[in-house]
This record gives sequence, C-alpha cells and structure tokens, in this order.
Amino acid sequence: MKLPKRYKPKEAEPRWQRHWEDAGIYRFDRFPDRPIYSIDTPPPTVSGAIHIGHVFSYVQAEVIARFWRMRGMNVYYPFGFDDNGLPSERLVEKERGVKATDVGREKFVQMCLEITRDYEDEFKVFWRSLGLSVDWDENYSTIDPTSQRISQRSFIDLYRKGRVYRREAPTLWCPECHTAIAQAEIEDSEHASVFYDVAFGIDGRDLVISTTRPELLAACVGMFAHPSDERYADIVGRKATVPLFGHEVPIMADEKADPEKGTGLVMCCTFGDTTDIAWWQEHGLDTRIVFDEQGRMNELAPGYEGASLKAARRKIVDDLRSSGLLRGEDPITHVVNVHERCGTEIEFSVASQWFVRVLDIKDEIIEAGSKVSWHPDYMQVRFRNWVENLKWDWCISRQRYYGVPFPLWVCGGCGEVVLANDEDLPVDPTVTAPPVDACPACGGSEFAPERDIMDTWMTSSCTPFLNVKWGEKDARVDRFKKEADGTEFLMDLRPQAHDIIRTWAYYTVVKSVLNEGKVPWRTAMISGHGLHPDRAKISKSKGGAAAHAPSQIIEERSADATRYWACSSRLGTDTIVADEGFDAGKRLVVKLWNASKFAIMRLEDYDAQAPRELALIDRWLLSKLARTIDRATASFEECEYHAAVEAVEPYFWHDLCDNYIEIAKKRLYGDEGYDEGSRRGAQYALYQALLAVLKMLAPVIPHITEELHSLYFAAREGMTSIHVSDWPAAPAEWRDEEALQSGELALAVVEAMRKIKSTHKVSVATPVGTLRVACDDATWQRIEPLAGELKDVSNADAVEHVPAGGEGFTETGVEGLAVAADLKEQ
Repeated sequence: MKLPKRYKPKEAEPRWQRHWEDAGIYRFDRFPDRPIYSIDTPPPTVSGAIHIGHVFSYVQAEVIARFWRMRGMNVYYPFGFDDNGLPSERLVEKERGVKATDVGREKFVQMCLEITRDYEDEFKVFWRSLGLSVDWDENYSTIDPTSQRISQRSFIDLYRKGRVYRREAPTLWCPECHTAIAQAEIEDSEHASVFYDVAFGIDGRDLVISTTRPELLAACVGMFAHPSDERYADIVGRKATVPLFGHEVPIMADEKADPEKGTGLVMCCTFGDTTDIAWWQEHGLDTRIVFDEQGRMNELAPGYEGASLKAARRKIVDDLRSSGLLRGEDPITHVVNVHERCGTEIEFSVASQWFVRVLDIKDEIIEAGSKVSWHPDYMQVRFRNWVENLKWDWCISRQRYYGVPFPLWVCGGCGEVVLANDEDLPVDPTVTAPPVDACPACGGSEFAPERDIMDTWMTSSCTPFLNVKWGEKDARVDRFKKEADGTEFLMDLRPQAHDIIRTWAYYTVVKSVLNEGKVPWRTAMISGHGLHPDRAKISKSKGGAAAHAPSQIIEERSADATRYWACSSRLGTDTIVADEGFDAGKRLVVKLWNASKFAIMRLEDYDAQAPRELALIDRWLLSKLARTIDRATASFEECEYHAAVEAVEPYFWHDLCDNYIEIAKKRLYGDEGYDEGSRRGAQYALYQALLAVLKMLAPVIPHITEELHSLYFAAREGMTSIHVSDWPAAPAEWRDEEALQSGELALAVVEAMRKIKSTHKVSVATPVGTLRVACDDATWQRIEPLAGELKDVSNADAVEHVPAGGEGFTETGVEGLAVAADLKEQ
C-alpha cells in the first residue's frame, strides 16, 4: 500500500470534521451502557470574536474529553453560550451604536437576541474547524427558555430557604455600565493619582486632610482621627466646615484612622471605600450620594451638577487652588478597584439590590471546595483565599435589560413578595401577571413587577443544573451524579481558566451547596491564558485579540498544529503565542505521516496470527512502549496533557523512528540472513508501537491520527474511528526489564557511534571496519545479544568487545561504557 507523498491538512481536516459529525462519532449515549463521564463545559461569553486565548483553554479540556472517550466512557461533552447580561449588552451597544437606555427595553432585547445568535453561529463554525469533539445536539444558551426556567427555579429555591434578601445598602456601582456589580467583578488596576492636601475649617483654624478623591468633598459626612492622636484630641466632638460646599460635619475618634498616613486626619464620604461604609454604619452618619446612575454630579454638589466625576475633580481642584484651600499636591501611583468588564473605576452607591447570603457559610463553601480535586492542586489555594477574604454577600441584581428576569412581583400595599409558580417558568414579570389576584399578606390587588435582571453569573453558576436538567421532567441528576467518600458530585469535570475561580467556580460551588447540598464536580481543571509577547493577557475586553485571529492561524498552520501549540505548556500556566509551538506541531504531523508511510509499506502483509519470533530489540521497543503508555495514561488521568505528550513524543521520535526502525530495517525488508519468524516479530513490534503512538497522540492531534488510522489500522482493528477505539494497554509480556536494560545499553553505543561520525563530519551511512565497545564483562553480556543489530545500524564489518579504559574512545554517557570505530574512506 502506497500513501500519497504529502499529507494535506487543508483537505483532510474539514473532511474528517464532516465525517465525525455525520457519523455521530462524538454523540452522547452512542454507547449508552458505558459509565458516564460528564463535563461542565465553559460557555464562552458572547461579547465579541473568538481569540487564540479561547483556543488555548478549550483545546486543553477537549483533549481530556477525547482521552476518557477512548478509555471506554460515555462522554457527555455539551457546548453552551453565555449570551445574556452585561458583556452581551456592551457588544450590542458597540455594534449598533446605541445605548440600551435610549432605545427601550423591548427593542434592545430584540437587538441582543439577533446579534448574539449571529455570533453563536460563527462560534459553532469555528469550533468545528478546530475539531472539537462536542455533541452539538447537547447545546444550550444561557438565555434560552430552559436556562431561564432553571435559573429562576434556583432563585425561588434560594428565596424560600431564606438565602435571598433585598435591602437598600451601599453597593459597588459601575458608572460606565450603569449597574450594580458584585465583589467578584472588580479587579485591581494601578493608576497614577495625586494626594491633595485640603484645608477644612473650625473656628478660624485650618484642619488639613489628604485625599485622592476631592470630587467627593460634597459627599463628606464626617472626619476621623485616631483616639491616641494628641494633635486632634481637643477638637474631637466638635464640627468642621467642608471647603467649597460649606456644610458642617462631626469630628470623631476611631482606631481605623491611621495617624501615620497623611496628616492623620481623614474625611469620611458616602462612599469612597469600604472604610467609609464601616464608619457610616458604626457611627450612624448621614448619607450624601453626590452622583447619579451615569456617574454625574447631582444637586448635592452645587456648581458642579452634570459634570462627570473626573471633570468635577479637575474643577474642584482648580477652585480649591484659587481659594487658597489647596495646601499641597503629591503625585502618587496607587491601586484602585475597576470593573473587570470595562475598566472603569468603581464607585459606591446606595440602592435597593437583591443579595444571596453567603458570608455566614464561608466555611461550608471552603469545605465543599476542598472535596474537589483541583488540577493543578495549588489552584485550590486561590479558591480558599478568595472565599476567606469575602467582605460582601453576593449582589445578584443588575439594572440592565438583557438577562434572566427575577420571577417575582411586589405588593404595592405591604411590600410582600409574590413568587412565580414553577409550572409557569420562565416568566417575565414586566409582561406577565402575578399568579395571584390578591396579596396573601394584606389582600391588596396592586403589584409591581421586579424590573431588575439577574447578574449573568446567576445563570452561569447553574451550568451543572442546566446539564443535568435540574427540576425538569427529563432530569438526569441521578444518572450523572457520582459518589466518593460519602460526597455526592453532580458532574465529573469542570474545565475553566484561573481568572474566573473567583466568579464561575466560586458561584457554582455556592449554588450547588445551597440548592442541592452537593459538590458540583469531582475535578476542576484550571487552565492558564494565552499571552501577547509582552506577556499581557489576550482577551476581548482588554483588546489586542485581533492580532491573533485563530481562524487565520488555523488556515495558515492547520488545526492540529494549533491544537499542539495549545498543549505545549503545563496546565495552569500562561503561555506566549509564539511560532515555535505551532512549528513543532507541524513537524510532528509531517514526521507521523512519513514514518507511517514507511511502516505501512512494511506491514502490508502483516498477519497478527502468524508465528513470530521477537528479537531482543523488539522486546526492548515493547517494554519502552509499556512504560510510555503508563506515563501517558497517568498524565491524562491527572489532566496533564502536556506531560502525556512529553512521554509519547520522545518514544516516537527517538525510540521508534531514530533507533528501532533503523535497527530493524533489514529484518522488515526481509534481507538475507533473517528468517520469516524474525521478520514477523519486527512487524508485530512496529505495528503495536505505531498504533499505540497514534492512539496516544489522537486526543491532541485528532485529524492526522484519524487519517493514518483509517488508511491501515481501522479495517484490521474493526473500528470506525480511532477516537472511539480502545486506549492502548500493555500486556504483561511486554514488560521485560532485561530487554529494557540491554536495549538502552546498545542504544548508548549507537548514539556514541553517530557522535563519532558527526565529529568526523561524515555521513551516518559511512562504513566502519571494526566497532569496538569498551566495557566490563557484565555489561558486554547484556550488549552482546544485540551485536548483530549494532553491526547493521553502524554499517560495520564487525563489533568487538574490548576492556574498558583504553585511549581514543568516545564516552557514551553510561559509566564504564565507551566506543571507538575504524571509519573507512569513501
């Protein structure tokens, strides 16, 4: 059988992708009697085009799905789209050039549905081009009716359990996105700023405070000094006048004031930071919110109404300077909290919001997280640290349009909450009447619909519930769940990136614990990020993603080379997008094709049932293969795809191609001096080695391995696809320690022989008179059975054992073993 000269991935990859889908190779329940391995696939946010960073993490998880499918599992590998909430709204506003508040709720939601649907269609085309082994019949959107119903069901369950409450409280607020946000949605960002020394007044005396937020002077409600700070002991209990705005505020003592910071006197505003909130609560201070939902100054800041916070800062500083109230300016760089979605500095506002109570169960959440097997294991520390340092309950309401509605109405008479009935879900209370005519608490008949929508993480945190169809008529919770050491798990695997441990992982654990009393998954597989050459993260929100357009990379490099790059670093590590990884993947594909071409030609008449005689070098190859299978299998089981590739590649390149094929070539050709049994032995070893290599590399580079498997092995193995074939397993007879040791010693001799020829700048085919092996007798006894192979591969007339210690020998790297050769002139 003769294979084409070159493998053409541009033709082969789309062909196999169509075949896999048409034949239902990756369909869930294709093998319904097998145990289920379920994957809580991360639904990508529909907020812009896919970038190479997505490829990096999604391929790593998909490789594990392929591995478990070959291990005989009925793999549940769905795909969803996180297409509701603020990220999708911002995409639509950008694409259509509108603001949600300008076009109205109904029209804007329709825009969102249209645009996100178009993006999802593009996403599906791309993921197919990468060869993802997803069951596309198990597809969901976080805004589809089933997802909305399950999300609303989860909320109602939490409300009835007393875990949900609504209150007016200081809330993290994004002036750009015009909505409340949760603690998990803020991140630190280093900004240049200025410490302004500002003079307050008290009975003609100046009290200087240092602040980076002069725009909040109008929001000042108090001043604090440390109780032990004698500089201010005489004014505690009195009132100071706020510069420019003229209102008086009390001066108080509190240990949270730092006497070493600035002047030791600090103003308290509503609100600049969490310390302000604590003082406001503890001392019962007034509330002065000086900006509106758009982040513009209001009537409490006369003279600055309508100005943005930044513009107000500039004007207030100018006015302080011209009034002689600005006593100093000290440029600094400090860390501020920004909204992760848009990068805007967050503010604090007082508004009525919905919360999930979590601060009282932090220990329970940490305990649930400890029952998950984290890979890498240090990622569990990140989870624990996040939960331990939580300061806020989970704010779940958003003042936006596009998302899952809260399934409730509020009685206009007494404020009683009326929940939707489960059979009516999903509901939109702004268009649907409540399920009762009269309030069960007061009998009133006037109800106000809840107009806020749920935070997108309220739905994303339900992905295990979406997958097991929680509460649905066709629910499969019992079918999917696993139990280990008395703990019930909803699913097997959660793959995700490390930056959303604090959001997606954390919120999902919270929901699973509170709604179901279970741990969401047995294993969490945490990936790193793809990085720009300057080591900045590639992301849609941060920009720069277009420079690494994955469709173009696949077109230029091939899907398999791209997948290889994604697996070229250890799990959890961030990796620069560089040519080397793609080039290495391409070289591997080419080498597999060329090596397989040679092997398949030599295996055309291979008969697995024919009598065979395994030579020592055959046993060495199989023994090395057994070890390689062990390492690759153990690595994949631990989600360490990179370690698996690191185990297989040296075996393929070095042991199989560089050495075994060269050593066994004459036997495979059937040269004179080798009987049929010996040739059959070499065929058996080559067949098993190549098939196992293809299978072990199939999860990472599925197209080339499928192509080669189909050309020769599929018919012999009786399998329609390598991807549903059995994972390689080494029989006991392959494990031959004696053959392994002899083979390694012989190969050390071969490597030294090649080094000698390279040093003399001659071809490896250059003939040798006598190849002399210097070693002790015990070592020679192990090498001597392979003397014939050494003679053939070195193109030597003879191989001779000599005592160790002579001059003119090349060391092999094995202690006490050296080589010399008489090179012939050509």
